[in-house]
Amino acid sequence: MNEHRLLVLTLWLGTTVCSSTPLPSRVSPDASHPERLAAARALLDESPLVDGHNDLPWNLRKFLHNKLHSFNFSADLQREKPWRAQSFSQTDLPRLRKGQVAAQFWSVYVPCEAQYLNTVQLLLEQVDVIKRMIAAHQKETIMVTTTSGIQREFHRGRMASLMGMEGGHALGSSMGVVRSLYDLGVRYITLTHKCHTPWAECSDKTPDHPNSPGLTPYGKKLVLEMNRLGMMVDLSHSSSQTARDVFSITRAPVIFSHSGVRKLCPINRNVEDSILKKLPDNGGVVLISFYNEFLTCSKYANITNVVEHINHVRNIAGVDYVGLGAGYDGINRTPIGLDDVSQYPELFAELLKDSRWSLQDLKKLAGLNIMRVMDAVQEVREELINESPSEDIIPIHDIDARWPCRYKFASLDHDLA
Repeated sequence: MNEHRLLVLTLWLGTTVCSSTPLPSRVSPDASHPERLAAARALLDESPLVDGHNDLPWNLRKFLHNKLHSFNFSADLQREKPWRAQSFSQTDLPRLRKGQVAAQFWSVYVPCEAQYLNTVQLLLEQVDVIKRMIAAHQKETIMVTTTSGIQREFHRGRMASLMGMEGGHALGSSMGVVRSLYDLGVRYITLTHKCHTPWAECSDKTPDHPNSPGLTPYGKKLVLEMNRLGMMVDLSHSSSQTARDVFSITRAPVIFSHSGVRKLCPINRNVEDSILKKLPDNGGVVLISFYNEFLTCSKYANITNVVEHINHVRNIAGVDYVGLGAGYDGINRTPIGLDDVSQYPELFAELLKDSRWSLQDLKKLAGLNIMRVMDAVQEVREELINESPSEDIIPIHDIDARWPCRYKFASLDHDLA
């Protein structure tokens, strides 16, 4: 790890972890399940659980057309139409409370099919529906953008809500849209989804090979603008070459908001070991997805498979570089034992069967690791505060043939009156 990242990590742990009341270091792996579950719940009462990715907002569009008058987030949606019939529905406020989720990143998602069409409009509508959803339930959750906000609401007993934008295709290749999203409260951008953008290669369309294009020069400038803003760079869905290109230029730690590891499920969507090995130098974090197809490359998975992915990141990168990004409400098959957001304590009880996991290690997994990254990204923002906003625009030849229906600027040599 370079000296700056080591200093950030050491200072952050010193001020955030050591200031709390010391916990016993371990729970016996021979403890009964009720004992381990009680220890897990006590741990999550003392240290916040931060989930990096939930797709409920897109379900609000799919099933309700973003009309919230008939959406009661405080209800048990397992009993409500249309949610009770949907395999993609795993989230509501009662289950989030039961799962002891302290902070949730809501995904601001637009499908790849909208690329070069009305993506920015759809994007803003998703930001709007998230904000309206939260505003309607302020006794139970509130929007925050910082770790201090997460900690404040955790101590008040109210869940913190944050936003992460999924899929760089929805930016319209615009630096101005990136800046506007930050002003609206979005705190990470997933560079790609299941489609390439004009400036970044995704993992889903082509197999990784030595000549993969990765990031274009404009893509690299966009990443640096995100660094300047304090916007986290999310590499889930990106190709390995895109990830390598980001690691080579970024001034701030990165995240993978909802990914598995390729060693255990060999698909391009998952993170390969060579990328995991870069995390200690960068300071970033992989948040483990709970999607069966990312865990076992099949329709079936269980809680043990999630533990295996967590432990693999720990073994390759270290305990400081792994967290949780389940992807609930964006997945239709979940591991046995982790069926919905209410069952997070079960995961920690399962991990306590392994003597390597101290209670302090589990706090890092639960939320301290992603919160450290958030703080480090903001520190980079402060370091770059005097840099001017990027005025780069994407080269016209990168988009013109694919985006014919747009206003084309010309020299304004006529009277505008």
